[in-house]
Amino acid sequence: MMVPKLRFKGFSKNWYSNKLENIFSFKNGLNASKEMYGNGIKFINVLDIINNDKITFDTIQESVQATDEQISSYQVKQGDILFQRSSETREEVGQANVYADTNPVLFGGFVIRGRPLVKLNSAFINYQLKTDILRKDLTQRSGGSTRYNIGQESLGKVTAFFPELEEQNKIADFLSSIDKKIALLNKQYVLLNLYKKGAMQKIFCQEIFFKDDKEDKFSQWSELVLGNVFEQRTERAFGDEELLSISINGGIQKFDETVRKNNSSYDKSNYLRVYCGDIAYNSMRMWQGASGVSSFDGIVSPAYTVLKGNSKHSSIFFSYMFKTDKMIFEFQKHSQGLTSDTWNLKYAQLKTIKVKVPCLQEQLKISHFLSSIDHKLTLKKEELDKLKIWKQGLLQQMFV
Repeated sequence: MMVPKLRFKGFSKNWYSNKLENIFSFKNGLNASKEMYGNGIKFINVLDIINNDKITFDTIQESVQATDEQISSYQVKQGDILFQRSSETREEVGQANVYADTNPVLFGGFVIRGRPLVKLNSAFINYQLKTDILRKDLTQRSGGSTRYNIGQESLGKVTAFFPELEEQNKIADFLSSIDKKIALLNKQYVLLNLYKKGAMQKIFCQEIFFKDDKEDKFSQWSELVLGNVFEQRTERAFGDEELLSISINGGIQKFDETVRKNNSSYDKSNYLRVYCGDIAYNSMRMWQGASGVSSFDGIVSPAYTVLKGNSKHSSIFFSYMFKTDKMIFEFQKHSQGLTSDTWNLKYAQLKTIKVKVPCLQEQLKISHFLSSIDHKLTLKKEELDKLKIWKQGLLQQMFV
């Protein structure tokens, strides 16, 4: 028996425990060959489980050609729970999701289907399967070395907790309403990102023009090479500077504020100094957009290149330019190496790249405009993250 810390008024009965083997009948999915993919009936894979709050017909990406016998045997119905059967990390094994649609679909070989044997709210158990206590139970039952797996028998030994159906419905409806708010915020965030990307495309293709304070157009953009804008900064670390990290989406961040594992060398004497306003980039991933302008002083690995701009240009403007598709292509074209795994863009190659740029005043106007969009994106992301954290906190209290 169990009583959760947080529950709705009007409910006071204890929750009863039961093993999943008494709640579901389990079945492994269809091992589809390459030739089966491309069209036919929709087919639930692992990514559908881990990338969605719930699985619907429209969220499923893959389709396969299947026989009538396969369709009959591997069909997923509304209310079925799908489990991730295998993963490279123990932490991801057994992730679950619910199929919330009525259209028939199939499920793949790296998935286990759980079909309810008793009357229950499938959305309720789907939320409970995402709590820390059940995730720990699931992952501890997985086995393997280079790849981790969980089988039907192990899955069936996991213990879940159940109130009366009316309380299950209440909890599921409440958490579903939070998911709808999260989905709305996420949609707004995605649309704002698309707006920014479209605006950047038009700005740097000179389809959008900015005006000066007198409402006159600025002068024509002029061509120059990046070596006329940036010189390479090669100052070495003193030893006590803050370590910085560069990513494709996050730009330059303080390493302590990221979730990445620290693989940096203890001896940082060869690390490069970065000053506020410098642009730093990952020499082997510049063709993927791994660059950013720094908002603080610090150091980066010697695998990075640091660019010091001159006073005639805005580094922030160039940090946006470096993210455009056209510039990414130029970086790829000038990178050296036989394969994408070894492509490397050093300063010697970067400084020869030709670009068209506006005058400093227009650079500053463009930078301010795009920075204002980034500020809105940051606020929207913070709002989204807070709601997700709040929901996760509720899960732990409503199911423990």
